[in-house]
Amino acid sequence: MKNPALTLRVIRFGVFEFSPQTGELRKHGLKVRLAPQASKILSLLLEHRGKICTRQELQQHLWQDNTLVDLERGLYKGIHTLRATLGDSAIAPRYVETVTGRGYRFIPIPQEPSNHGGRRRNGCKVRSVAVLPFASESADAEMELLNRRIIERVIDTISRAPGVRVLAYNTVQHQRGKDLDSRRLGENLLVNAIAVGEMIHHNDELLLHVELIDVSDGSQLWGEQFKEHYSDVLEDPEALADTICDRLRPILGPTANREEKNDLDTQRNQAGGASESAKRHRATSPRHEHPVCSPESL
Repeated sequence: MKNPALTLRVIRFGVFEFSPQTGELRKHGLKVRLAPQASKILSLLLEHRGKICTRQELQQHLWQDNTLVDLERGLYKGIHTLRATLGDSAIAPRYVETVTGRGYRFIPIPQEPSNHGGRRRNGCKVRSVAVLPFASESADAEMELLNRRIIERVIDTISRAPGVRVLAYNTVQHQRGKDLDSRRLGENLLVNAIAVGEMIHHNDELLLHVELIDVSDGSQLWGEQFKEHYSDVLEDPEALADTICDRLRPILGPTANREEKNDLDTQRNQAGGASESAKRHRATSPRHEHPVCSPESL
């Protein structure tokens, strides 16, 4: 019988999986080369994710044998290497945050989609969205065409959903890349959320990770990894696009749940009462109704 104590623990964050026991890092299921020092740093940060690891703690973890090295320079190099491997940025960090004068912190990745059904923190569904072309390291013309066909299909399908505004492909076709500031871009495009992804062609497999990001706070509303035969997707990319749309459909649209409707009815009644009171006092100010959710730019 297999000893449970020997079972390898895997920590998942975003599109990555990390094994503290082996120091192995995977992205979209594929092994990624991670330098030994960067691996040790990631292990400690993940062990205390959300909390600050001081420079002294990191240095002691990296050089327990008191090796004669420039500790500050060595730590800086290790952090830089880790961020480069994760595609992270010191200016707009997604994983590793610098806490000035103290150390570093691994930013907890929100795992809320399964708990709140894709709803935003304010309780509203997504009414406006930008679906960006997938990032891809390949400049192959065939992959570019595949990318475009999937994105156009997703946009076309969402455009037919009632109560949802989606930006046209021509508006977003040049917005791509791993280092995009999702929140700033979404605010500039005047949408509630943006859908981004990364596509990798490996042998006869197409690995695709897609996520929907709330522009207001940068949290993930939905995310999923797809693993398909490349030849199948190449033959019928619309099938994969339709699957993505099926996942997005429950999150998009202004449909209110029963609790939201009750709140809305209550506020309407309150507004109605205020209006009647105003009439009785012959007030000239107009009646205002306040919906449950603040109107978004459509």
